[in-house]
Amino acid sequence: MDKTFKFSNRHVDLMQRDAKTLFGWRYDPPLIFERGRGVFITDVDGNDYYDLTAGMMCMVLGHSHPELTETIREQAELLVHESSWYSNPWAIEFAELITSTLPGNLKMVNFAVTGSEANEIAMRMAVATTRKHDIVSVLRGLHGGSLAAESVTSVGGERKGGLGPFMIPARSNAILAPFCYRCPVNLTYPGCDIGCLKLSEDMMEHMTSKSVAGIIAESILVPGGMIVPPEEWLPRLKQVAEDWGSLLILDEAQLAPGRTGKLWAFEHYDVLPDIVTFAKGMSAGLAICGTVTTPEIAEACRGDAGLPWSGTYPGDPFPSAVALKNLQIVLRDRLAERADELGRKLRARLDPLKEKFDCIGDVRGKGLYQMLDIVQDRKTKKPDYAMGERIRYNAVHEGVVTICVKNYMRIAPPLIITEAELDDVVGRLETAIQRAVDGYPKDIDFTKSSSLAASRDMRRPAAE
Repeated sequence: MDKTFKFSNRHVDLMQRDAKTLFGWRYDPPLIFERGRGVFITDVDGNDYYDLTAGMMCMVLGHSHPELTETIREQAELLVHESSWYSNPWAIEFAELITSTLPGNLKMVNFAVTGSEANEIAMRMAVATTRKHDIVSVLRGLHGGSLAAESVTSVGGERKGGLGPFMIPARSNAILAPFCYRCPVNLTYPGCDIGCLKLSEDMMEHMTSKSVAGIIAESILVPGGMIVPPEEWLPRLKQVAEDWGSLLILDEAQLAPGRTGKLWAFEHYDVLPDIVTFAKGMSAGLAICGTVTTPEIAEACRGDAGLPWSGTYPGDPFPSAVALKNLQIVLRDRLAERADELGRKLRARLDPLKEKFDCIGDVRGKGLYQMLDIVQDRKTKKPDYAMGERIRYNAVHEGVVTICVKNYMRIAPPLIITEAELDDVVGRLETAIQRAVDGYPKDIDFTKSSSLAASRDMRRPAAE
């Protein structure tokens, strides 16, 4: 039997007003939240939910962390905003702390407001430094929603519809994702010798102008399917960039700090990027993101391609102070190491779900960023979008909010979650999966959940 949600009149009224006045993507049911604490987020009716989204992967310390709350209060009384022609102590200290955590000579920060903006700054740096113009990206990658960032994004869905005339033409999605579960060249790791990258080099020969300024990739490709690269892939990608006289840009927006068990996800691999971008978890939920490169690259591109980039808000004192405190706590409390330890324990609880439910084709990820790959058939690995949405919907009934787009269900709790809470979460997910397998809810529309959702002509897969 289908469960029904019971909302107060106030909650229903807010849902209706939200739909009428705000133009945005909403899951069903379109919950309205008004507070949070720790790993829980609370709707206007007082119902608590485990937040497995960590606020779009931003709240690595959870909601209403007392030290961040105190920093917010103190900074609001000191200085919130100043002209970007000037600077402030908190932006300087935050930049210094960021660069102290990075290897090599990644010592120069250009702050931004969004992850999209940070990646566009990175592309501008590559173009200005190399005097070339193609930016090559990885198929199944996502780098943001500005027109430049969208041009190197290739996760599919509705997000590019009608944008062709507006996006920059000098880009090529030419690198095949190292997606071992669904290998794009039908080989098997490790005997493949990373055949996907060998073919990608050939694709670059045919799909680019051969004037390649930069190669951009997520260290782990999350929206494209939590694609954790084989250990050789990123180092070889760096070699490809060097062979082409281009720069390697690694996008850590979804990953840093600490979520994968390393402060920066690329630290799992023997690679040093030329440019790295950060957002989300580094921001503590505020509008401060950025791009880090070497002083040499920074000086080479200074005064060209609109660099250094600024605007009204980058590096403002208020978000800088809060993000600085956020990173200080992550380092002080060794949350990267904690994510590694708890991630292993989480994986040990998720893998049995794969054995129990045929709809779970694979479990992938690192640290406290895991993903369930929902399939119609284990053998063909055909995605089951409707089943994924059913599981997400039933999880809300069980007091768990998470992100599921297409057939990819993310598990990304705040890094402060406890082992006991992880056990509780997995138990609730198991109940939600069982109800989905039993066919509940009966009517589901997976095409409206986000710009990444399946196209409307795929509304009725075989599982329906």
